[in-house]
Amino acid sequence: MKFVLSLFFLPAFAFALPSKEVQFELSLNKVIENATMPDVRPGMVVASPSRSNPDYYFDWVRDTALTYRALVDYYEIKKDSKIKSMIFTWIKAEAYRQNQPTFTGLGEPKYFIDGSGYTGGWGRPQNDGPALRALTMIKFARILLKEGNQDYVLKNLYHGVIPADSVIKKDLEYVAHHWRETSFDLWEEENGMHFYTLLSQHTALQEGAKLAKELGDIGASDFYEMQSNLIAQFIKSQFIDSEIGILTTIRRVNGGLGYKHSNLDVAPLLALIHTSPYQKIFSMRSAPVRKYIETLTNTFNNLYSINKAYPGLGVGIGRYPEDRYDGYQTSGVGNPWFLSTLALGEYYCHARSETKNLRYDEMVEKQIARVLFHSDRTGSLSEQFNHQSGHMQGARELTWSHNSFLTIMMRCQFI
Repeated sequence: MKFVLSLFFLPAFAFALPSKEVQFELSLNKVIENATMPDVRPGMVVASPSRSNPDYYFDWVRDTALTYRALVDYYEIKKDSKIKSMIFTWIKAEAYRQNQPTFTGLGEPKYFIDGSGYTGGWGRPQNDGPALRALTMIKFARILLKEGNQDYVLKNLYHGVIPADSVIKKDLEYVAHHWRETSFDLWEEENGMHFYTLLSQHTALQEGAKLAKELGDIGASDFYEMQSNLIAQFIKSQFIDSEIGILTTIRRVNGGLGYKHSNLDVAPLLALIHTSPYQKIFSMRSAPVRKYIETLTNTFNNLYSINKAYPGLGVGIGRYPEDRYDGYQTSGVGNPWFLSTLALGEYYCHARSETKNLRYDEMVEKQIARVLFHSDRTGSLSEQFNHQSGHMQGARELTWSHNSFLTIMMRCQFI
């Protein structure tokens, strides 16, 4: 009987686990596929091919910026000309949609596949998007400058004029002038001031100041640096907490969800890895981060029975303990997410590089093993895996899930 029960928990148990190297190639192909759908405006990325239950067949600025951050990283390593061509197409698409009329300007989070802003009710603005997009493009600009392509950078990415007429400059101006305002968080559920948004904004302005200075836009460089420093001061004074390490959200507008009481969320972890290696406010082994990671890991390890069922694997991590979104509706029980689980593994890579503690290598491998175990064993990664059965659910082939597999493999130097 025990053997039968264990088989019940095994997702697609008839198939052998893929190696992490094989999964990397499969995930890379899935990311490329979702970024080149034939009915989507070239350069835009669908969050998932799923068009119903749930319908994720839209482009989110945040998700796409993170997708192309991974592809820029991949190009830097492999110098793949096809990937480089995709990045140029993405830049053109972003320049197009920056000029589209929307409800909240550059803070608009979600777009139809033709490049026009979503017109339904939604949690807007979401001010992390422009910061993440700028950060990705700044990295690509530096690659192009090393390759001697300054003309393209000055014409398309950063042109030091006001009003801004280049993609990075427009985003940096928006971030610099709007970071004090409340916005919706990356889960699109709460209006307030968020650690994730602010750390993204701080880092984009910090790196934008450096790029502006390199390109001779000295006045803007000084302004961006000043705003970046102010954000850093605000984060350090408002978000460090003795009980959980790092708070997720402060200054909620209208009370937020009403049931999210812990203020514990995977979002700060995502902020730390999405702004690495640039942000310098927190080292990965600083006291607040260590406390936060400990609280996050212990909470989810105890919350999900699937973690107890397979204790030899890494810890399946969800969004936040009170989550009610199960991938289909908001009246259920939350589950571990692939991207969250991989984020913890990526954190261990950074902690390993700071401390040289070999124990972290094993912890990275366990997080990857947890994800591979709950995949369908043929390369597919959905949004979530069930907290009891371990089977995948939610949006199929979620771009962010696959993208997270790319980033952990590259930033842990597995490829």
